[in-house]
Amino acid sequence: MLAYVVAVFGLGAVVWHWVRGKSWDDSFSFALTMTVSAVVGQWIAAVIRRRAGRGDG
Repeated sequence: MLAYVVAVFGLGAVVWHWVRGKSWDDSFSFALTMTVSAVVGQWIAAVIRRRAGRGDG
C-alpha cells in the first residue's frame, strides 16, 4: 500500500511539474489531491464489494 501511495504521489508530482510546467508547490498540491482521491476510491470500492456479498449481481 505504501509503495502504491509513494508511486502515485511521486509520478503525479513529477509529471505535473515537467509536462505542465507548474511550480513544485503546485505539483505537490496536485499530487496530494490525486493520491488521496486514488486511495479513498480504492477504499470505497473495497467497502462496496464487501457489502455486496455473493448473492448480489
